[in-house]
Amino acid sequence: MEIQQTESRRRIPELDFLRGCALTLMMFHHTIGDLYDIYHQDFVAFQHSYWFYEIGRPLVLIVFLSVSGASSRFSRNSLKRGFRMVIFAITATALSIFVDGFTGIGLLLFNVIHVVALSTVAYALLERLAVRLKWIPDHNAKKDEEGGDAAQYRPHIFPGLLIIIGMVAIFVSTFIEPILPAYSSNPFLIMLGAPAKGVHLLDHMPLFPWIGFFLSGAAVGHTLYATGEAFTQYDSRFYKLSRPIRFLGRHSLWVYFVHQPIILFILFLLNKTGIFR
Repeated sequence: MEIQQTESRRRIPELDFLRGCALTLMMFHHTIGDLYDIYHQDFVAFQHSYWFYEIGRPLVLIVFLSVSGASSRFSRNSLKRGFRMVIFAITATALSIFVDGFTGIGLLLFNVIHVVALSTVAYALLERLAVRLKWIPDHNAKKDEEGGDAAQYRPHIFPGLLIIIGMVAIFVSTFIEPILPAYSSNPFLIMLGAPAKGVHLLDHMPLFPWIGFFLSGAAVGHTLYATGEAFTQYDSRFYKLSRPIRFLGRHSLWVYFVHQPIILFILFLLNKTGIFR
């Protein structure tokens, strides 16, 4: 029991909550997208309005990516986690190809899960550089192997590097977008934001500027959570009431992976009842 409590308290409740809120809004967005694209329900056409697609959607993605970046500060092995997410991203693409064969809804060639996966790998490589340069301690090393007093580290440099790279990634996107072709079959150009030739893409997201929000979030995580302690009290009312949302945030990868098939199945059953006619 004591071990379980210790493991639970290593989580940061407010980060899980924010990520869970962003996931909930993302699932809502995907649900109304399925209603409109597959079942042609005009009452959800507001998703194509300027305020929803150009303002609401980017804000949700910024929160999700920034919180994901901040959470990387607590990962024991960011590189292993990043490669695991790359596998999930590839699987999500394969699953979308399978589903598209039945529904014609479109493909996930480069989506938020792909951005998070590559961003996590990029962060992990920068983290290893910071460990090698003795800016931050190696969390995987035993205390007697860290090599020196904690005072020798310069932890302020690493978040500074992250914020600089993050801001550059956001800024450079303004130069990339105008020079991209109207359509492309090149995976690298699709990753940068070019529409795929002859393919309808679902929630297509370029790597830039979104990787910049992830790395900037990681910088915030290293700054606000330098001590590794949460701001939320574990016996507070917020902690108790937010448990369902925090559950989603805590298992964000699996929620993202399974929510679309579940939504499609539920909408399929509702359509069989005639509710969409």
